[in-house]
Amino acid sequence: MKVTRHRDKILEALREWFRVHKEGPTLEELCVELGMQPRQKATVQRWLQTMRGIDIEWEDNAARSLRLLAGDPEVEPGLQISVPETLRYLATGLAEWEKRELSEREHIPKALRIGMSRMYLTSLLQGDEQAPSNLPEFFEWATNPVVEWKPAAEIKYLSPDVTLIEDGSISNFAEQWQVTGDDIEKQVQEKILQDVLEHCRGYQLEDAYRAFRKLIIERPVLPYPEYRRLLSSSQFRPLRDFLLQTYIDLVDLAEENSYHFCPRCKYVMHRRQAQTYSCRNGTCEQLCAQLHLPPSPPIPKHEAETWKAVTPGVYRYGTIPGLWEIQLAETLTKLGIRVTLWPEIDEFDLLVEFSKKIRWAIDVKDWSYLDEERLQKTREKLQRRSEFTEIFIVFPDEREEKLRIRVVRQQLEPSLGGLRLKLVSEIISQAEKLLKERNHA
Repeated sequence: MKVTRHRDKILEALREWFRVHKEGPTLEELCVELGMQPRQKATVQRWLQTMRGIDIEWEDNAARSLRLLAGDPEVEPGLQISVPETLRYLATGLAEWEKRELSEREHIPKALRIGMSRMYLTSLLQGDEQAPSNLPEFFEWATNPVVEWKPAAEIKYLSPDVTLIEDGSISNFAEQWQVTGDDIEKQVQEKILQDVLEHCRGYQLEDAYRAFRKLIIERPVLPYPEYRRLLSSSQFRPLRDFLLQTYIDLVDLAEENSYHFCPRCKYVMHRRQAQTYSCRNGTCEQLCAQLHLPPSPPIPKHEAETWKAVTPGVYRYGTIPGLWEIQLAETLTKLGIRVTLWPEIDEFDLLVEFSKKIRWAIDVKDWSYLDEERLQKTREKLQRRSEFTEIFIVFPDEREEKLRIRVVRQQLEPSLGGLRLKLVSEIISQAEKLLKERNHA
């Protein structure tokens, strides 16, 4: 059977599709993947017929049954499990298990249970079932070099001798890979943000980093054609593997007949009652009510099946705090001030330049409580920089009731070496005042 000249283009499109989908595309969706109009599906169907039985197959009259035939070495599995995330679960669970009393060790920590399940499934998908299936096997495996687990080969610069257990205790490597917090799954998902940061700093990808940060803040949910276009764009090509880990299928977040989105953060909302939805972030709920933000149009379930959304961890630690950073940057920019977001690959949040001689460094903190130790770390990082006329830690006005910035800064600022604590409204007022003084001068 003759194979058309369109074979390579179709195969490439299908490979990209199955990187992020478990089921095959419809003809209309494949048209979009090929850069064609949905009305051209008859043409695509003729092309597919010439490839049937050679490269692809499907069940007649069965929706989404299109599949790539086995034997193509370039085809990637539809289900992908992040190996770094798996190792973080294992390291976190192991650290928790080690801290427990002997009488409590009969129960496997949640993080360790998740990590072992992911580890076994990864090995199974890769055709290498040499993964521990119970706790004794895991402890024996954990004393061997991590690189001996074949999937770990995807982690760059992994030393060939590191293990999770060393001399009967958790290793330094595992201690560095563990995460802490009340919600281990979100904490593990948050680590992707740190991975992106370290990767971009290592390769000096400042523009790509800024684009990534703006994407997860401004587009936490997006339709698949747009997601696919981003994956293929030159701007995001250096961060493609990270995007694949950052965005998951929208329908995996919740099972709904229709999906509703927060007017402020744009993320999918929780269903509280039959027809009542609320944002996953309490601050969004308050602001939507105060600002009378109109509801965003929902999308039906059949359409949601092709949409992508950032993981809950990325939403919590990347999207939500980033909204304040972008909002402040946009407000100052409208005043005519030059503002750079996340300069020098996120050394701080905003560089505000009134002139060559007047430059502010700003870190925006959406904290629920004041952490003096974290303030001191920020001071140590920025105080070494002599090129700034002012260094600010800025908090949303909505946090003032809990944080009482106007009161506590009188006690804190003397020990912060010039670091000043401000509310967003105060920073804007100070910027307007400075502009007015310069204009009069």
